[in-house]
Amino acid sequence: MRNQDLSAVGTPLERATSLPAHFYTDPEIYMVEEEVIFRKSWIAIGRIDQLDNAGDYFRFDLSGTPLVATRAKDGEVRVLSAVCLHRFMPVIEGAGNASAFSCPYHLWTYELDGQLIGASEMDKAEGFDKRDCRLPQVRHEVWEGFIFVNLDAEADELAPQLATLREKIKQYRVGEMRTAATMDYESDWNWKVMVENFVESYHHIGVHRNTLEPLFPAHFTTHEDTDGPYVYHHLPTKDRMPMPSKFSIPDDMTEEQRSEILVVNIFPFFLIAIQPDEMNWLQVIPGAAGKHSVRWYICWRRDAFGDPEIESKLARSKAALDAVHREDMKACQAVQQGVSSRYAAPGRLSHLEKGVWQFDQWVREKIAGAS
Repeated sequence: MRNQDLSAVGTPLERATSLPAHFYTDPEIYMVEEEVIFRKSWIAIGRIDQLDNAGDYFRFDLSGTPLVATRAKDGEVRVLSAVCLHRFMPVIEGAGNASAFSCPYHLWTYELDGQLIGASEMDKAEGFDKRDCRLPQVRHEVWEGFIFVNLDAEADELAPQLATLREKIKQYRVGEMRTAATMDYESDWNWKVMVENFVESYHHIGVHRNTLEPLFPAHFTTHEDTDGPYVYHHLPTKDRMPMPSKFSIPDDMTEEQRSEILVVNIFPFFLIAIQPDEMNWLQVIPGAAGKHSVRWYICWRRDAFGDPEIESKLARSKAALDAVHREDMKACQAVQQGVSSRYAAPGRLSHLEKGVWQFDQWVREKIAGAS
């Protein structure tokens, strides 16, 4: 990894610049990020409502590590290594409901808590005992309905780091929300381009000038200082008019909350946009220095699912989210092309890019520590 001059990134916002261009293209930097960011941070892999019933499970691969989240027969949620203890094949794919996990290679079978219960033709293996074999369990926490995992056994607990944020969002009832739909996209740009685009609304004046900017003018965005590994900004409507809503809104929600979107990033790439009656969150899955995949989740409170017009309302939510995301895709693809130019150099930041500045400082500290 080439020597880095990141001093300008760590200066006060009024004098700060963006990260160097090669931070978005260099495979060596990406390898360092895998080690010191992806494998040592709390990463959201899904929602607890995906595991409503005993036997429910879903696969998620984190930085080359196949995982399976499941609710076992005892009702406990666990996140396990999905790799068979015999010859390394993943024991399960996709999502669904199962009574056990059976590796398709040699049919070694595991209880949903990870205990090996079946391994045929092993009676001649000296000293082999199924009772000694259990799929490793991975650290996880459930925070506001999200399932987070961390591959670092020494990492600090997540919830205490987000105590202030939890207080900030409590009226939105995020923990009570359930997944209504998901949408998947492939992305041929660096994961940090995606994050930086999400945590600032300055680009509304260009990228979203006909979609978001008329209702959510970039000029009125406000950012706050934070006390943990996260950033957020308030995106109010023009003239603070109440946001249009499809469903009922909690009575204790403030007038400000009724007239804005709260945009959050829990580092490194847990991206949430919370509205009065809906939450959209973007799951980023890095793949290489110049590509990643994403999955959008549309989440509503439980009472919304009884609405007789739910299908048409879901179609409207999906269409609106897809339209905005495709505008962002076009912009991020262009940025990735730009950072690959030999003339690309760090640029100065606007006060409306405070979220970018906060995120870049966090990345800088992680990379500097690795160096």
